[in-house]
Amino acid sequence: MVSEEQKNVTATVKWYKADKGFGFVRFADGSGEAFLHSSVLAPLGEAAPTEGTVLVCDIVENAKGRQVSAIHSVTPGAPPEPKPRREPKPRRVRGADGLDGAGVPVPMGGEEPRPQRAPRREQPVQTTELLHGTVRWYNLDSQSGLIDPWGDEGGVGVYFDRSLLRQCGLEVLADGEDVRFVAQYGDNGPYAVRIELA
Repeated sequence: MVSEEQKNVTATVKWYKADKGFGFVRFADGSGEAFLHSSVLAPLGEAAPTEGTVLVCDIVENAKGRQVSAIHSVTPGAPPEPKPRREPKPRRVRGADGLDGAGVPVPMGGEEPRPQRAPRREQPVQTTELLHGTVRWYNLDSQSGLIDPWGDEGGVGVYFDRSLLRQCGLEVLADGEDVRFVAQYGDNGPYAVRIELA
């Protein structure tokens, strides 16, 4: 756990949005993350750091959480490896008889039918399986977001909020970031009970 002030911490830039003037760094020892504001970069004359840039910095903790208070050195990181492309599902072609080549009915337009959402259960169901997903969005104002599970064509996102992120040692997730998570199903739909970076 980071104390109120910690000196000469090695951290890697997780992401930084130059247009917003802020981002986040991840501690090299895996103990969590900290907020990085452009005002800390200004004295160094540094341009916007890229993902993977290594910083030696000081960390302070206040009511808003952990943040970088000073930077002592900047080492550009290797460019991130491109994410593997997910193959698109092949489009089914509707024949004159309304069936595809395998004899399965195809709806008008040739689109795959969306699977029906399972009926709500009376009691919440806890799942212990670690699933993969991608952050659909995270709203800094509401401090909540949605995860799209991989392979789920239903379009029902899994809800999470900042309190869960902090319990899991994270500060914020970027849109499009891949994660692993455990979900629970309640009356209002699925919500995450554990999140970690993929």
